[in-house]
Amino acid sequence: MTDRFILGAPLGRWQTNCYLIGDREKGTGVVVDPGEHAGEHVPTMLAQSGVACEAILLTHGHLDHLWAVPELARELDVPVLLHPDDRWLWDDPAAAFGAPPEVLAEQFGFQWDPPTDHLDSVVDGQTLSFAGIGFQVKHNPGHTPGHVTYLGRDLAGIPIAFPLGDAEVATEDVLFSGDLVFAGSIGRTDFPRGSIADMFRSLVDTVLTLEDDTLVLSGHGPDTTVGRERATNPFLAEARSHHP
Repeated sequence: MTDRFILGAPLGRWQTNCYLIGDREKGTGVVVDPGEHAGEHVPTMLAQSGVACEAILLTHGHLDHLWAVPELARELDVPVLLHPDDRWLWDDPAAAFGAPPEVLAEQFGFQWDPPTDHLDSVVDGQTLSFAGIGFQVKHNPGHTPGHVTYLGRDLAGIPIAFPLGDAEVATEDVLFSGDLVFAGSIGRTDFPRGSIADMFRSLVDTVLTLEDDTLVLSGHGPDTTVGRERATNPFLAEARSHHP
């Protein structure tokens, strides 16, 4: 029986999926995309799993994915990994809406206090290791310039607890896709600095290169597989037509 696990929870007004991937025997884990309310949920997930957080991985810099980063990075004293091309969103999350910084407080009641002393970078092709698990970083611009995905390796058979998903165990590889691809859809490209051309290229270079049985745990909505999206997702078909 494995001590490895994946926990997922849709959090906040945008129902952004936050994930904890860990190993109870090692006593460590890593958090992906702690959005709104993750400041309360992540410590509970860590305590219930009996693991300590080693790092926070961000797929991109949009507010709904990094909302709880300041609180968690300081409380847990862990590094926050973000691609440099999304540093502009770290410096000013309101820029994602093309709005002035005060909009965050006025519309969302949110004061951004970035823990920049905890910030670190990830780059395309980098291999990370947390909780004894390898994660391959892929730069996937389109939704944002610095969007990345994390491909967890050698995870076959580990249990998954995720209220939106059908999968009960992981496949050999698991793609934490952020807002690159969802079940039946893809991330928006009409936000500032988004690009549909870059998005199509990212979908072809990353999603369509993976095995059909690869589990996809995305930033919003239920889990899916590469094969299901290859067969049914109209945006992947369109991406393929642009980059055959």
